Amino acid sequence: MAKTKGLAMEGPKYTKQTKTAEELEAMILEDLKNVEGCAQSGITVTVYGIPWKSMLMFGAAAGPVRNKAELQRFCDIITERLQRLYDVV
Repeated sequence: MAKTKGLAMEGPKYTKQTKTAEELEAMILEDLKNVEGCAQSGITVTVYGIPWKSMLMFGAAAGPVRNKAELQRFCDIITERLQRLYDVV
Protein backbone atom coordinates (compact mmCIF):
# COMPACT_ATOMS: atom_id res chain seq x y z
CA MET A 1 0.00 0.00 0.00
CA ALA A 2 1.48 3.37 -1.00
CA LYS A 3 1.77 6.08 1.65
CA THR A 4 1.78 9.78 1.02
CA LYS A 5 2.51 12.24 3.86
CA GLY A 6 1.62 9.61 6.46
CA LEU A 7 -1.76 8.75 4.90
CA ALA A 8 -2.54 5.31 3.55
CA MET A 9 -3.88 5.39 0.04
CA GLU A 10 -6.31 2.70 -1.01
CA GLY A 11 -8.02 1.96 -4.28
CA PRO A 12 -11.73 2.62 -4.60
CA LYS A 13 -13.87 0.17 -2.70
CA TYR A 14 -16.40 -1.74 -4.75
CA THR A 15 -19.83 -2.04 -3.23
CA LYS A 16 -22.33 -4.45 -4.67
CA GLN A 17 -25.66 -3.23 -5.90
CA THR A 18 -28.71 -4.57 -4.10
CA LYS A 19 -31.64 -6.44 -5.59
CA THR A 20 -34.69 -8.04 -4.06
CA ALA A 21 -34.95 -11.82 -4.01
CA GLU A 22 -37.73 -11.54 -6.59
CA GLU A 23 -35.54 -9.49 -8.95
CA LEU A 24 -32.69 -12.01 -8.67
CA GLU A 25 -35.09 -14.92 -9.24
CA ALA A 26 -36.42 -13.25 -12.38
CA MET A 27 -32.88 -12.60 -13.68
CA ILE A 28 -31.81 -16.21 -13.16
CA LEU A 29 -35.01 -17.58 -14.69
CA GLU A 30 -34.68 -15.32 -17.72
CA ASP A 31 -31.14 -16.57 -18.36
CA LEU A 32 -32.17 -20.20 -17.86
CA LYS A 33 -35.03 -19.93 -20.34
CA ASN A 34 -32.47 -19.01 -23.01
CA VAL A 35 -30.79 -22.41 -22.58
CA GLU A 36 -31.76 -24.87 -25.29
CA GLY A 37 -34.11 -27.52 -23.92
CA CYS A 38 -35.27 -25.45 -20.94
CA ALA A 39 -39.01 -25.61 -20.31
CA GLN A 40 -40.69 -22.24 -20.72
CA SER A 41 -43.13 -22.94 -17.87
CA GLY A 42 -43.17 -25.08 -14.78
CA ILE A 43 -39.71 -24.17 -13.50
CA THR A 44 -39.18 -22.05 -10.43
CA VAL A 45 -36.14 -20.33 -8.98
CA THR A 46 -36.09 -19.39 -5.31
CA VAL A 47 -33.48 -17.04 -3.81
CA TYR A 48 -32.91 -17.44 -0.07
CA GLY A 49 -30.45 -16.76 2.75
CA ILE A 50 -27.62 -14.38 3.50
CA PRO A 51 -25.25 -14.76 1.77
CA TRP A 52 -27.87 -15.62 -0.78
CA LYS A 53 -28.19 -18.81 -2.76
CA SER A 54 -30.68 -20.10 -5.32
CA MET A 55 -32.72 -23.25 -5.69
CA LEU A 56 -34.06 -24.56 -9.02
CA MET A 57 -37.27 -26.60 -8.97
CA PHE A 58 -39.22 -28.35 -11.72
CA GLY A 59 -43.01 -28.56 -11.48
CA ALA A 60 -45.44 -30.79 -13.36
CA ALA A 61 -46.09 -28.05 -15.94
CA ALA A 62 -42.45 -28.36 -17.08
CA GLY A 63 -43.20 -31.80 -18.46
CA PRO A 64 -40.38 -34.31 -18.89
CA VAL A 65 -37.09 -32.41 -18.56
CA ARG A 66 -34.29 -34.54 -19.92
CA ASN A 67 -31.51 -32.06 -19.14
CA LYS A 68 -32.21 -31.29 -15.45
CA ALA A 69 -28.57 -31.75 -14.41
CA GLU A 70 -27.37 -29.43 -17.17
CA LEU A 71 -29.95 -26.80 -16.22
CA GLN A 72 -28.92 -27.07 -12.56
CA ARG A 73 -25.28 -26.47 -13.54
CA PHE A 74 -26.30 -23.42 -15.58
CA CYS A 75 -28.37 -22.16 -12.64
CA ASP A 76 -25.32 -22.52 -10.37
CA ILE A 77 -23.10 -20.65 -12.86
CA ILE A 78 -25.65 -17.84 -13.26
CA THR A 79 -26.06 -17.61 -9.48
CA GLU A 80 -22.29 -17.40 -8.91
CA ARG A 81 -22.01 -14.60 -11.47
CA LEU A 82 -24.86 -12.64 -9.91
CA GLN A 83 -23.54 -13.19 -6.36
CA ARG A 84 -20.40 -11.30 -7.37
CA LEU A 85 -22.51 -8.35 -8.53
CA TYR A 86 -25.49 -8.17 -6.18
CA ASP A 87 -26.45 -8.48 -2.54
CA VAL A 88 -30.01 -9.37 -1.64
CA VAL A 89 -32.10 -6.77 0.17
